[in-house]
Amino acid sequence: MIDPDMVDLIHERHELLYTSSSIAALPIEILSLVFHEVQRTRRATGKPMIPHVEITLSHVCSHWRAVMLSLPSMWCVFQHSYVSWYGPVRPTGERLTAYLERSGEHPFDLWIDFKTEESLYNRRLLPLLTIAIPHLHRFRVLHLLSDATHPLKEFVEQLASASAPLLETCAICPDYSHTSLTSLIANKADIFRSGVPSLKYLRMDETSMFGFLPPLDSVVHLRIETRRTVPSWIPNTAFDAILSLPNLETLSLAIELFELQAFPSRGSVPKEPIRANKLKHFRSAYVLITIYTLSHVVAPSLESITMNGVDLAGLDDRPSIPNHVAFPSLRIVAFIRAKGGSHGARHGPNLQKLMAGTRNVEELLFWGKTGIEKDTENTHCVLLGTDRAPSPWENIRKATLNIPFSSPTEILLYHQFIAAKPNLEVLRVPPRCLELPSFLQGVPPHIDLRAIDESEPPLPLCWVPGPDWLDTEEDPFLSYCQVFE
Repeated sequence: MIDPDMVDLIHERHELLYTSSSIAALPIEILSLVFHEVQRTRRATGKPMIPHVEITLSHVCSHWRAVMLSLPSMWCVFQHSYVSWYGPVRPTGERLTAYLERSGEHPFDLWIDFKTEESLYNRRLLPLLTIAIPHLHRFRVLHLLSDATHPLKEFVEQLASASAPLLETCAICPDYSHTSLTSLIANKADIFRSGVPSLKYLRMDETSMFGFLPPLDSVVHLRIETRRTVPSWIPNTAFDAILSLPNLETLSLAIELFELQAFPSRGSVPKEPIRANKLKHFRSAYVLITIYTLSHVVAPSLESITMNGVDLAGLDDRPSIPNHVAFPSLRIVAFIRAKGGSHGARHGPNLQKLMAGTRNVEELLFWGKTGIEKDTENTHCVLLGTDRAPSPWENIRKATLNIPFSSPTEILLYHQFIAAKPNLEVLRVPPRCLELPSFLQGVPPHIDLRAIDESEPPLPLCWVPGPDWLDTEEDPFLSYCQVFE
């Protein structure tokens, strides 16, 4: 046990060191700016950093502590992700209580990852929600990731009647097991039934739609992603309702969840086109979802598509998109790496139809070859065009090509692409390409040649951890964007 007198001496020494330093003379306003900048820098990675900088700063000396406690904005973001070195849960609850008190009535951001790698069946982390729920009226962010060890279902009733007028960013991913679809009614809210008028961003997993669905009318950015639980099939009438949301600008689907018309025994075909008038960005990791959307959705404002393909291989009755696909605003197309297997072809008649109806595309991102042999080369042939069938995508000005480059045949694919795109101005390639004379010799001097790096995002739309984005789970689409070396 530490002698209390020794503790007093340590505190006195800290006070003397501070009062004798040049920073002691700084006005409180300047000191506050320094504190906020240090905090932002500390959160640069978006990952939990221990010790938390606001706690460290508040324990330097009595003056700094007084300044810190006078700044509600230094305490308005709470992040927790369970790891073995995080310490016992009780101090975490005490920390959350302190943050809620010290932040006053300032809008509050709560980022909690309940997932554990240990068998905590007594659910020691769930009391954090009990502490937080009375303050939901001032939450700006409510970001909850959970698993079967920490089921959130017991909080549905409290969330159903909760008021969250300031809530802008919400992720409730319970990832619990379910056995039926009886609870699913499209657009029927289970939580925040009194409304969330400020809600703009919503992330759900494959089980959120079964008991944790908030009102969707105000949602601008919607992500639905597989995490761990094997999903149940949801009728595609629910998907149609999502596509028809009045304010939806971004839809990201890293999940094969809906019963679609490619299998007649399951889904139904819409009788009328689905109007998605505000949709600007669409991401799909599954070919069937992409085909369904391109076939039945009218999206005059669509600017970018991220997909792993638009053609199916290995099926006798391959679904086909209409001959006249029209997305007049489409400017960016990104191909992510397809999953292995026989249903991942990127080239084929559907791709040709899409290209023919989207002649204004100016940027192409092509991430790697697929699990199908020669698929990269065949897709390039479609993208490049031939003398008999020129490529409709002649106006591409910027491209990211991430394909192998270990042989003359592979390097030739790069050179053929460059030659076929007369308007190409910027080309991003794997960094090692820039070290190969055989590659550089085929690049005209007017092209701005760049290495693929972190200075630019790998996709038209993605979520990357940072000081303002503290999600502890990686955007699943980024896993398809590994640079060849």
